[in-house]
Amino acid sequence: MKSKVTAYLLWFFLGIFGAHKFYLGKVGMGILYLFTFGLFFIGWFIDLFTLGSKVDLYNALHFGSGKNVNTNTASNINNIVLNVPESGQSTNVTEQLLKLAELKSSGVLSEEEFNAQKTKLLT
Repeated sequence: MKSKVTAYLLWFFLGIFGAHKFYLGKVGMGILYLFTFGLFFIGWFIDLFTLGSKVDLYNALHFGSGKNVNTNTASNINNIVLNVPESGQSTNVTEQLLKLAELKSSGVLSEEEFNAQKTKLLT
């Protein structure tokens, strides 16, 4: 679990070198900040306002915190409904798997979302 206090301390003291980006696992952005002094201090300043939500997002994605985070990977995995049968109507798992594969190939579902929905369907 990442701490907002730690993230903001890293941002304040070492932010122009990207320490807070490395802390949140954003290695590419950390390297970019390192070589551009926090994107010429503009990115460093913007992070003052966005860092708290980035820590929440990191924790939600990696530790499954109970907070409602509005991102595709965090919120849509459990909200996709493929085929809801009417009462008394049986579901065809094969048809649902085909629909899942179609959604994945058309780019609607990511690989992670596809695997999560397939697992949910098959259990």
